[in-house]
Amino acid sequence: MLFMLVAAGLLPLALLGVWSVNAVYEQQQSDLRRGTLDLSRALSSAVNAEIDSSVAALETLSFHPALAAGNHEEFYAIVRNAVAARPYWVSVLLSDATGKVVFRSSRPFGAVDLNVYDPDSLKRVLAEKRPLLGAVREGGSGTAAIPVRVPVMVGGDVRYVLTAALKPDRIDDILARQNVPSGWAISVSDSSFQRMSRSHDRDQFVGQRLSTSFQQELNAVDTEGITVTANAAGVESIVGFTKLPRWGMSVIVGAPVSSLNQVVSTALFVYAATLALSLLVCLLVAKTIARRIVGGIATLQMHARDLGQGRAVKAQACGIAEFDQLSKSLETASMERLAVEGHRRVLVDNLDRSLRSIRAAMEQAREASAAKDHFLAVLGHELRNPLAPIVSTLDLMDIQGKDVYRRERTILRRQATHLHHLVDDLLDVSRIVQGKMTVEKQPVLLNAVVARAHEAIASTVPKREAPFSLVLPHDPVWVHGDEERLTQLVVNLLINAVRNSAETPISVSLSATASAAMITVTDAGVGMAPDTLTKIFTLFYQAPQSIARSAGGLGLGLSIARSIVHLHEGHISASSDGLGLGSKFRIDLPLLARHNVPPQPESTRHLYLNPYTTVQPHSEQAADRYTPPVTPARILVIDDNVDAATTIAEALTASGHEVRIRHTASECLSILPAYQPDVALLDIGLPDMDGLNLAQLIRASGQFPNLVLIAITGYGQKEDVERAMHAGFDQHMTKPVPIGELLARVDVLQQLRGRSEQAVPADDWLPPG
Repeated sequence: MLFMLVAAGLLPLALLGVWSVNAVYEQQQSDLRRGTLDLSRALSSAVNAEIDSSVAALETLSFHPALAAGNHEEFYAIVRNAVAARPYWVSVLLSDATGKVVFRSSRPFGAVDLNVYDPDSLKRVLAEKRPLLGAVREGGSGTAAIPVRVPVMVGGDVRYVLTAALKPDRIDDILARQNVPSGWAISVSDSSFQRMSRSHDRDQFVGQRLSTSFQQELNAVDTEGITVTANAAGVESIVGFTKLPRWGMSVIVGAPVSSLNQVVSTALFVYAATLALSLLVCLLVAKTIARRIVGGIATLQMHARDLGQGRAVKAQACGIAEFDQLSKSLETASMERLAVEGHRRVLVDNLDRSLRSIRAAMEQAREASAAKDHFLAVLGHELRNPLAPIVSTLDLMDIQGKDVYRRERTILRRQATHLHHLVDDLLDVSRIVQGKMTVEKQPVLLNAVVARAHEAIASTVPKREAPFSLVLPHDPVWVHGDEERLTQLVVNLLINAVRNSAETPISVSLSATASAAMITVTDAGVGMAPDTLTKIFTLFYQAPQSIARSAGGLGLGLSIARSIVHLHEGHISASSDGLGLGSKFRIDLPLLARHNVPPQPESTRHLYLNPYTTVQPHSEQAADRYTPPVTPARILVIDDNVDAATTIAEALTASGHEVRIRHTASECLSILPAYQPDVALLDIGLPDMDGLNLAQLIRASGQFPNLVLIAITGYGQKEDVERAMHAGFDQHMTKPVPIGELLARVDVLQQLRGRSEQAVPADDWLPPG
């Protein structure tokens, strides 16, 4: 009877054990599937970051001046240094636009019969014009490598293709660092489903293609998935995979199904053994069960306490079926809790690794963005250096040339002005990206701003038959803003209209409501499609053009215009009825409060208030005539750029001033006491001493109290001007400097400071050479 009661008591426990084992199996299977997928995601981020690193390095090389100039031998030396600095690169290959190999860094420069491994990926780069990853191939040296290819674009066309042969060892190291259970296998395949890396048995399986059925699994999903299939060794596995669509790669993580079966077998064996032992103990201690009730209760209390505190619970049979069943339940709950805790720790570790990889990738992206912003700033400065002697030479030709080559000079000046605008746009983009674009707001008469912008563009527009009209209101319109930036805003919109409306009317108008000022630029030019309207203010975006790119530009003007409007708390919009039907841009700016409007002299109220002004075709004007200076001055020009120093000195000399030039700070300091100049034009970037430090030394000496110091530099941001003023300069002028403006400033500054009447040495200035 007692045996039947014990057996009846153990039957529910047996059924509960079977259910628990099944639950454990399902939980283990779910965790295993999730674990393989999570690991494949984390590894895909690491592999993607590795490929992106090589692409970024190649793109940096593609901007090298030697390559742009076509100096292949110099660029070959640069590439060999880059390969030496990256041990995971086998070599770098330079191909031209036809796919012909120019050189390979692992071979001497000029070597012939250079083969292209994986030519299909090279053809794809030339066709698609974007970075691509080729299939793993074995090179001539017997070393397997993965070609990472980057196009070098010039004017929208592929000029060259740079290819880095990346060792698969780099990816092998990533896989080798993974701490995975025994029997797990990790593989990385390329776009042709060929294994390029494997966590173990690499020599046996790398280079083989994935099975046809698994290829179909990969093709059926966009980014990731989980399946059950046999791995390369024929072991049935749960496989989690993540695809990298950009590079055509896949990261595959497989865990053997046998590990689940082993868990179930072990659980069943343990449970069966425990159940049998419990039955035997119950039969042996049936007579003493009453005495053990108290012990059983104490044991259950201990188990409950251990379970609550997260410690392992081991069931102890006391001979009472109810107590034994409860003890078993507590043990099962403890096992499940510990298993869940273990899986949670694994997931947390995987998550931490994924987060570290993501942070590393974000840091690389930030560094690449910072390098790009620095490149734009340096590019703007370096472009201004050659612009300075070009503009100075044109000014000198205007002074000396009279009507000789007047039309040619006008064309050169117009194109130099256009190039100057492009440089300014590049620098403004750098400031916008870095969040450094600022405005200095004050009351601004918007009538004057619109009129000056219209006049500036009308004076540079080539001959055109269509009207270029300006419409201003009778009353003044005041806003609170930055006058220079607002002028730039209207100029950018007018430049855009001129580029896209070669022989059609253009109109710019200003109007006002009770609370807002409205600037409208309308043209009857090429118009815009609906999809273009949604992207027109995007940085570097340009509407579709013909291959000739007659409209030109960098796609920066409208993006800069939008940033300026937002800084003034306004709104800008674009509209068009369609292609060939013209475009309309409208700017809304908040009006200045009436009590903040400054008083306006009656004599100037008529300025910029004349409505309906139409500018007809622009005629070439005679070159500006520079009048002799109010007071001829002794001027010292310090610039290490010989062309810039010579041209500006000749222009100043032709205008009536006495000029000498020097090219270093030490030469400047040596000539100052004897020459006693009235004005010194100092370049900031001198070879032996910073121009700011030179200015501080001159001011600190106290020997030249009346000397006017003018900074001439390619750096023109607000902080650059502040540093120049702090160093002791009287004026800061950004290259290229118009001679007329420079002459005017020299006269004004001399009158303000008062020049010393000291003897001038007899020797004259002579240009170098």
